[in-house]
Amino acid sequence: MESPIPETVKLISSDGFDFVIDRRCALAAGTIKNMLSSPGQFTESVQNEIHFRDIKAVVLERVCKYLYYRAKYQNHTGELPEFKIEPELAFEVLMAADFLDC
Repeated sequence: MESPIPETVKLISSDGFDFVIDRRCALAAGTIKNMLSSPGQFTESVQNEIHFRDIKAVVLERVCKYLYYRAKYQNHTGELPEFKIEPELAFEVLMAADFLDC
């Protein structure tokens, strides 16, 4: 019998910080979706956690906030509130978002 799919996913930054986020939000990032739903018994799908060797906590936190922002406003038809990114993090967040496909 298969175990139920967890409602959350643990994302672990390169500096060891854990971010437990809603699975539906996490799956909006194409790379995370592929890691968790690939056929077979990959470590990420079995343990329900993903380690990011090259993404620091401060950047991964911003990405997680964006995934929640995206989920919240996915079907919004009006003007969206601005999603602010600190200028000093902009490049790293852009690189992480590109890698994660979100």
